[in-house]
Amino acid sequence: MRVHDIEITHDMQPQYLQMVAQKASTYRSDITIKFERENINLDAKSILGMLLIPMRTGTRITIQTKGRDEQEAIDAMSSLLEK
Repeated sequence: MRVHDIEITHDMQPQYLQMVAQKASTYRSDITIKFERENINLDAKSILGMLLIPMRTGTRITIQTKGRDEQEAIDAMSSLLEK
């Protein structure tokens, strides 16, 4: 399992979150985004789930990946969400 903590640096628009979910779906690993403050875990591959919780500036999240391509998955998700 790989884990990476980040803080969102800008508000993310629904279209961008949809693209993140589509990218997550290209990996075989399970990809979870944890919102510590709200105590919520989301499947990053779920477009609906990604759109339910607003990712605004200052939101702290933890990305977890588990599976065959977990390193590639966490690198890609970290890159997309830290932009």
